[in-house]
Amino acid sequence: MIFEQIILHCFQNIKAERSSSSIYHLLKGKRSIQTVQDAHLYSLGSYYGVYKSISKGYYDKKIHELVKDDLLEMVDEQEALYHISHKGLEWKNNQAFPLSFKGLLYFDKADIFMGRLLLLIQTLTNSKMNFYSFIPVVNNPEIELWVKHAYRRVKGSESVILYKIYSELKLCLSQLLEKEANIFVDRLTGYQSYGMSLFQLSKEYNMTVDDIHLILISIIHRILGDLEVDSTKFPILSTMVDKKSSLSQITNSASETYKYFLKGLTIEQIANVRHLKLNTIQDHLVEIALYDHQFSIDRYVNKNEQNEILSALKKANSHRLKDIKKLVDDHINYFQIRLVLAIQNKHNRQGGN
Repeated sequence: MIFEQIILHCFQNIKAERSSSSIYHLLKGKRSIQTVQDAHLYSLGSYYGVYKSISKGYYDKKIHELVKDDLLEMVDEQEALYHISHKGLEWKNNQAFPLSFKGLLYFDKADIFMGRLLLLIQTLTNSKMNFYSFIPVVNNPEIELWVKHAYRRVKGSESVILYKIYSELKLCLSQLLEKEANIFVDRLTGYQSYGMSLFQLSKEYNMTVDDIHLILISIIHRILGDLEVDSTKFPILSTMVDKKSSLSQITNSASETYKYFLKGLTIEQIANVRHLKLNTIQDHLVEIALYDHQFSIDRYVNKNEQNEILSALKKANSHRLKDIKKLVDDHINYFQIRLVLAIQNKHNRQGGN
């Protein structure tokens, strides 16, 4: 019931200020500034992208089940707004939840790390037995290329490297519950022994496929956390971590927009030069405001307008743009409100809130 707990936690935090679809986009890891900003605003960044494979149809079915079980209540059918019911809150609080996630931090890194680990172990165990006709468990050209290069560096020392991987994984997994560690190990593929699928694991451990998936994601996040704390303890596993920045940094497209901003171009001029819509450039500027400590929004929202928006935010006791817009002067637009929310969000994060 881990998946249901996560959904209820999300609805509890957003307080019917966002639609049901916003939580779907959060779990899916939609690469939009609105979804990323929501993750920060509602303290749900840990769940960002933890269920990339989920379909909208399956998600909607799960919401329907939660409503049917009186764990969720409809607030506005037209806008698909829900909030956690009293029964739902009681049920959620009575459930054990030993898992931890760092979705925003490890959004891309988790999949790459696990793919490299799975394929490298499979390659080394088969190579050790002089068997080279195996079917790769990972179908990703970039990961396959990485493993190919890694294998060339260690060819002839398969047993040594495999033992080091075993030792480092054992150290990571020793901090988990025995059941969690077993699930992770059963996922690994070796010589003439393919790892279990999510469906097979769900049958083996009498759990839903959703929960098996989430347990594995949580374990990967915890391993990545261990590697960040002290990579010297895990010299082999650390090489499998992608060095690219995560979604806690500005995207390449927004960085390109920032260059034109620094040259003094207006939003309209940047949109014209980059052949993009005005809304896209505005999204970039909100993204920059969310992450860049040097960025000033004064060019787009003067101090008086910023104070008015902050007062409306406090009065509305809501991050819903429509609620804030109703309480500010008509000339203040949604883009200006989003900029102020981004700055406020950044200040809250810096303050540890």
